[in-house]
Amino acid sequence: MAPMRHTLATLALMTLFGFLAACAGGVRGEPPFAQVMGWRVAGETLGVDLRLRNVNDEAMEVQGLDVTVALGDDTPLFRHTERKAVEIAPGGFETLRLEVRAEAAGLAAFERLSAGDTGSLVYELSGTVSTAESGSLPIGRTGRIYTVPGRPGEFR
Repeated sequence: MAPMRHTLATLALMTLFGFLAACAGGVRGEPPFAQVMGWRVAGETLGVDLRLRNVNDEAMEVQGLDVTVALGDDTPLFRHTERKAVEIAPGGFETLRLEVRAEAAGLAAFERLSAGDTGSLVYELSGTVSTAESGSLPIGRTGRIYTVPGRPGEFR
């Protein structure tokens, strides 16, 4: 009877370890973390440095981007759609430099910020990234925009 209990205990442990190993797989299919690193205004063009951080344990192949940004009072700033081929290493990041045509009301808000009429602007970024592995993944971020001292037309 003892050898049979030993065999059953061994099988139970092997099953448990197999189950734990299957559950311990890395993170996959999670959307990237999005963050705006900088803003530049030149006429009607707005330059946006958008950083995407891959939180997955596998490389992420970004194939496209669809982003909308509005200011805190629901003033539209821009919408941008682009096919973009970028591979982001596991746990790594890439900064995408977007050149977009900004809405007039949004540009006026940047002018007020530059003039010191307001201390900051609240923004909300929403959209999706298209990936080879997981299809369309949502991205989003809310934050504040401030002037960069000594650098007219640049914001962070």
